[in-house]
Amino acid sequence: MRVAVVLATLGLLACSPAPEDAPASAAPALDGDYVVTFVNEETPLIGIEGYEPTITFSGNRIHFQSQCIYDDWSFDRAGEGIETGEWDYAEPPAMCARSYAPGEEAIIAAIDKATTITAVRGGLWLSGPGGTVQLESIPDPAQVAARAVDLRGSWDLVSLDGKSLAEPIPLEANFDQVWWEPGCAGQSVGYTIDGARFDLMDHKPPEMVCDIGFPEELPALWQAMDMADTVRADGKNRVILSGKGHEVVLQRR
Repeated sequence: MRVAVVLATLGLLACSPAPEDAPASAAPALDGDYVVTFVNEETPLIGIEGYEPTITFSGNRIHFQSQCIYDDWSFDRAGEGIETGEWDYAEPPAMCARSYAPGEEAIIAAIDKATTITAVRGGLWLSGPGGTVQLESIPDPAQVAARAVDLRGSWDLVSLDGKSLAEPIPLEANFDQVWWEPGCAGQSVGYTIDGARFDLMDHKPPEMVCDIGFPEELPALWQAMDMADTVRADGKNRVILSGKGHEVVLQRR
């Protein structure tokens, strides 16, 4: 029986060391650290302020960490297909005396039975009979520091090409994507920042998978961002993207 199942029965979980190196049999594109942003399309219910559940892909190992809670799996991947299995621990794990939070249980159940892994904006999406988990890639701190502006977070589009919007449009951004929620509407673009230089990457909005109306200004916003080549901060809470006669003003929420 898997270690995680035994711990669940006992109501105890383990405090884990950092993931060990594993054989490099998995696709290298997966390797890295990710934060769990959604499980079963909801924010994970962990209940511990200041802690976010994370997933690390290393070789053929998946490592889940949530404060002192952890679990590990081996995995095989073929395209978007994935199969997870038991991880063979070299030594018995240490224990910590607290039970699973609902979000932790849901994450573990989803990874246990994951059958599909798909690249999504700035991360990965795992799904299968056990549920779904969305992961956001955690960038290297040096990459963040190399940018004149860190766009990650929640924003309002307040002005477009010199015209103030009567109703600000809420946007979300991670390290390489900007989008309008809900993400299933397919309204998003990828970007990079190098110093103060701004570039839109591969301007191909994702396929719309939910039929929902979106603000009429969004197509013009993506076009203006496509023309922008410079990003700068305007005070502590505003960012301006500009270039080729276009200007986008974002206000941090």
